[in-house]
Amino acid sequence: MDCKKAMELMTQFINEQLNTEDTEAFLNHIDSCPECREELEVTYSLMTAMKQLDADEDLSENYIEELNQKIETCYLDELKRKRSCARRRVVLAVVVSLLVLLNGITANEKREEEDRRFLRRITGIEESEITKENEVIATEEKGENGQNSECENEE
Repeated sequence: MDCKKAMELMTQFINEQLNTEDTEAFLNHIDSCPECREELEVTYSLMTAMKQLDADEDLSENYIEELNQKIETCYLDELKRKRSCARRRVVLAVVVSLLVLLNGITANEKREEEDRRFLRRITGIEESEITKENEVIATEEKGENGQNSECENEE
């Protein structure tokens, strides 16, 4: 931002009418430009004194201190906004990563199920036949275990 643009934005800054981008650019400029900073102090003092006189308020004792507090508040607000944006980006990245991971897991499970169905079709084995074979194997294993324990009991 140049000095001309900063001068145009001073009144809007004092009246808190700038958007966040313009506020940030304005604050960066007055930090690096002593002439614009001095002009801001004078303008702020005059405008604030006129507002106080119009409202029949007591005049402030230290306009520069008030201006410094206003600037500090603007910096803190901008810092909070940037942190909030950064947090949102991190959360968004985590959510997207989780969705991609879950999608990959789901796709892998579907692929495995499709592969099993395909193998069954090409081998001609039905699901019921596989279940029956598993039951027969389990029964045979139980029978063998039972015979072993009887033999040990007889000895």
